[in-house]
Amino acid sequence: MIKYILKRIAYLILTLFLVASITFFLMKLLPGTPFNNPKLTHDQIALLNKQYGLDKPLWVQFFQYIVGIAHGDFGQSYQYVGEPVSTLIATRVGPSLQLGAQAMVVGTILGILLGAIAAIRKNTWVDSVATIFAILGRSIPSFVFAALLQFFVAYKWGLFPVALWENGFSSSVLPTIALAMAPLANTARFMRTEMVDVLNSDYIELARSKGDAKWQAVAWHALRNSMIPIVTIIGPMAVDLMSGSMVVENIFAIPGIGEQFVKSITTNDYPVIMGLTIMYCFMLTVVILIVDILYGFIDPRIRLTGEAN
Repeated sequence: MIKYILKRIAYLILTLFLVASITFFLMKLLPGTPFNNPKLTHDQIALLNKQYGLDKPLWVQFFQYIVGIAHGDFGQSYQYVGEPVSTLIATRVGPSLQLGAQAMVVGTILGILLGAIAAIRKNTWVDSVATIFAILGRSIPSFVFAALLQFFVAYKWGLFPVALWENGFSSSVLPTIALAMAPLANTARFMRTEMVDVLNSDYIELARSKGDAKWQAVAWHALRNSMIPIVTIIGPMAVDLMSGSMVVENIFAIPGIGEQFVKSITTNDYPVIMGLTIMYCFMLTVVILIVDILYGFIDPRIRLTGEAN
């Protein structure tokens, strides 16, 4: 198992290096400049380029950037003069992690319950309603849910704050619900499909023939075995949450890394864009690493195959 984990960690490091390299060169290919103030003279722009090391050859800039990343240094922001990118990210990662964790937990739990109920009541109106709800949750973008929640629940009904991050947990409720819709829909869809197959399997019939009540067979056998494939979709759901959080955080004016990412794009703050891209990639690869390890414990065949390769 240790060899399996070390191999996955090596893939994680390689992925981060490739993402950092590709992001660096893409930023260099973008048109325009971060110093686009029309009041700046050519001499002032030259001084700024020298201050940030942009006057050096491209391969030198790349080497220094990779070495800096290895030491946790992502450079300095162009937008916030003298502010290290690592400090800027550290001050904003808390709200994003809180929202992501809450949305994942809420969406996964409710999705499991919704999918299980739909499977148990297959081909009934309950199944139809659950299926429609899952389709809507998957097809409608999270920022649409965010706007609807903001208008009706916050503005019209006044149940929660409209925006900002100043009222503690209540400020996170609406953005959490908006972000949780995608994982809820995905989990419900997978859970229903898997549980329908499990409920029709031989060992469920055997359990019922031994005298187990229907709820016992579902709780002790069907539900547990149906949840195994859910582990495999945690990674894709994390991607949805990361991409959706950028816009949702901006809508609710939450001081997270998603909101900062949008601001950095509009101001051509290349070091912050690259730092946040690597941060997103790091969080995603860590989630995938955890999923791989969990699945290695759940299904030893995957672990043995990974070690053999």
